[in-house]
Amino acid sequence: MLLTIIWLILVVVFIIVEISTAAYISLWFILGSLIAMLSSFITSNTVIQIAVFLFVSFVTLITLRPFAMKYAKPAVKSNVEALIDKEGIVTETINNIENAGRIQVMGQDWAALSENDNIIEKGKKVVILNIKGIKLIVKEVE
Repeated sequence: MLLTIIWLILVVVFIIVEISTAAYISLWFILGSLIAMLSSFITSNTVIQIAVFLFVSFVTLITLRPFAMKYAKPAVKSNVEALIDKEGIVTETINNIENAGRIQVMGQDWAALSENDNIIEKGKKVVILNIKGIKLIVKEVE
């Protein structure tokens, strides 16, 4: 009975860790602890229960993690990726040959290049297509 309670405590601890990180760190251990807890109803042998925990945790980690990582994409873009598809205003004429050009987007000033080497005049609206190093790749909005 004591081992059943210990496995239950471990399930709760791993659930708290998983909720606080949301990074699929302890999901496998939750499943392993649950199955080990169920095995404690069948056998009181501690070695068997630990082996069940380790085996289930390892197998679920190897088999389920790739699927979880594939389908659990972050809903919000982070950092500079959030700038892609945003519109901005040219604050300094964009000229790729002279390596010049700046835009204002989301309240920030960025160096910019045009996607097809076109010169884009100051005051024009542009859309951000990509990021190359520290420069935004843009095209003029028609």
